[in-house]
Amino acid sequence: MGIRRVTKEAPPEVGDGRDRVRPMTGRDLDDVLALYGRVFPQRRGGGDVEGHLREILCRNPWRAGTLPSLVYEDETGRIAGCLGVMPRPMLLAGRPIQAAVSHTFMVEPGSRSRLAALELARAFLSGGQDLSIAEGGSPSRRILERFGGATSHLLSLRWTRPLRPSRYLLSLLGRRGLNAPARWALRPLCATADALAPLLLGESSRLPRPRWAGEELTTGELLDGMTQMGADRALRPVYDPETLGWILGLLARRKERGSLQRVAVRDGAGEMAGWYIYYLKPGGISEVVQLGARKMLLGDVLDHLLHHAWRGGALAVSGQLDPAALQTLAAKGSVFHHDGVSWFLVHSKDPAVLAAIHRADAFLTRLEGEWCIGP
Repeated sequence: MGIRRVTKEAPPEVGDGRDRVRPMTGRDLDDVLALYGRVFPQRRGGGDVEGHLREILCRNPWRAGTLPSLVYEDETGRIAGCLGVMPRPMLLAGRPIQAAVSHTFMVEPGSRSRLAALELARAFLSGGQDLSIAEGGSPSRRILERFGGATSHLLSLRWTRPLRPSRYLLSLLGRRGLNAPARWALRPLCATADALAPLLLGESSRLPRPRWAGEELTTGELLDGMTQMGADRALRPVYDPETLGWILGLLARRKERGSLQRVAVRDGAGEMAGWYIYYLKPGGISEVVQLGARKMLLGDVLDHLLHHAWRGGALAVSGQLDPAALQTLAAKGSVFHHDGVSWFLVHSKDPAVLAAIHRADAFLTRLEGEWCIGP
């Protein structure tokens, strides 16, 4: 959801009749792109942002006239706000339901920005979907909760497994203000500490070698694996080869995140034990998109992922928490934390939908959130 330019909490306001929220059309795209450039000027140089926005707003395979993206017009008819909406089919206990994921939530800086944000959020949550999903910071969280939404604290958590602990710690210090000359001076010392750790600390500091082999994960194998794994959850997404292929292609083009890796892990009989999709980023933190496995085999698949990322030069591996995997992740040395920025936000008028999410009976990964599709 990621709304910008919203200030302190306030009760919902009512427009004065000169402003309006309406469905976005293809004719609005250039104005929306211009608005994005004004609200997020720092992001315009990172990759093909305009091409990505065109893809997710106008070409996504789930787009439907009943759940359009929304724009806010000010009193002059100028587009001063936008909220992208991506419909997503799901199943609740085998019953089809309609979800909608918000993205690219932005409003023009100015005196009416709070009103624009509230009206866009109100219109989105009043749509025909059974479940609304958003990701955003504290301002977005306040808006959504004001309109009856809730925060999933479990799905807001991240897990991180350091692979090169000293250099990972140095990268954290860099993000928290340690200047570049100091990081440059400490880098050789940290590299030496990481190299000596297995010798000084013994087996406890070593990554176990994976038992099984991995190979390229096909879209069909991923679809089968997600269907089987989701069958154990009350709430799960629904994909087909076209929609899953589209979103994987979208992910592969995000080169700034690293090199997208799709790996199927096979057991001794050649059957798929599980899979993982992640961005390999040598010298950085490799972000996991999705991790899945057959029952009792998640530990083996996680071992393969960690070893794969370590061989590729990653400092750490990190991802969104699946509560069902918490025990395995903890046993493999992961730490759990919130990034201090983004919350996983949900809204539904159906208590059964919210109950499934809050009791950790939902198969919702980064494929179903704004992290995956947002620019």
